[in-house]
Amino acid sequence: MDDLKKMIEANWAQFTANQQRVGEFVLSNPFLVATMGIEDLAQAAEVSAPTITRFVRVLGLSGYADFRAIAVRRYQDLLQPIENVSRASQRPSAEVMQDSLAALQQNISTLAADCPVDKCEALVDRMVAADKVGFLGFGRAARALAYFAGSAEHFLRSCEILDGAGGYERLASAIGRMGPRDLVIAMSLPRYSVATLDFLRLARARGVPCVGITDSESSPIFQLCDQTFIVPARQPVLNSSGLAAIALFEALVALMTSRYQSASDAAALTRLIFPYLYADGPQASAPAPKEPK
Repeated sequence: MDDLKKMIEANWAQFTANQQRVGEFVLSNPFLVATMGIEDLAQAAEVSAPTITRFVRVLGLSGYADFRAIAVRRYQDLLQPIENVSRASQRPSAEVMQDSLAALQQNISTLAADCPVDKCEALVDRMVAADKVGFLGFGRAARALAYFAGSAEHFLRSCEILDGAGGYERLASAIGRMGPRDLVIAMSLPRYSVATLDFLRLARARGVPCVGITDSESSPIFQLCDQTFIVPARQPVLNSSGLAAIALFEALVALMTSRYQSASDAAALTRLIFPYLYADGPQASAPAPKEPK
C-alpha cells in the first residue's frame, strides 16, 4: 500500500474533486480497498464506476486490476485464505481433503527432518528450571499451547496460560509479575496476532526470557524472542496448520519425560491414578466422594 500511497500523493493535483474523494477513501481504508471490486469502491466512495476507472488511469495504471494488485500487495498474507477458500469452493470435496492431508503429512515430515534436538533439550531444561512458565497465545494458538501446558505441567514448578482470559488488564498484570527467573513460550502462526506481539514486548521489558513458536523467520515474533522454533504450517485452505506445532509439543513432552521422570516415578503415578483408569478385567473402584458433614 505504500506504493499506492505515493502514487496518489504524487498525482493529487491532477485529480478532479470526485477523484480526490476516491483518493481520500483509498488512503483512509487501505485494507478495505484491497478487498473491493470496482463497483464496491465506487459505491463506498460515492462516485461512479467510470470515475474509478479515470482515477486509476491518472495514477498511470492500465486498469482496475493493476490498481487492486498493488492494493492487495501489503495484505497478501491476510487475504490469501480468502482466495484459498474461493478456489476450494470450486473443487470436489475429495480433492480438498486429499490436499489438506497431504499438506499435513508434508509439514510433519519436514519437522521430523529438521527438528533441532539440541535446542529441544535446552528448552526442556529451561522449562523445568523456570520458576513459572507462561504460555502466551490467542485463538487456535492458545488452544495448542493449553495442550502443551497440560501435558508438561507435571514437570513444571508453576505454569499459566496467557490467553487473555479475564481481560488484557489481567494478562498484563500476570506478565508484570514475571521476571528473569521465569519463561514465556509464545506461539503465533498466520494470521499473526498483534496482541501476541504487544505482550511479548511487555515480557521482554520485564526481563523475561521468551521462546517463540512460529512458521518462518519472517514472522513478526521472530525478532522478539531469544530463541525461536520454526514449525511448518502450510494449509491449502485454512490460514495455517497447527498440527506440526502440536507434534513438536508432544515430542518435547516425551523428551521431558525421558529426562525428568524415572521408572519408579512413572509407577507411582500409575498407582495413584489407577482407580480412575479403564482396564480390561476387575479393578479397584474409584473412591466415592465423602458426604459433607
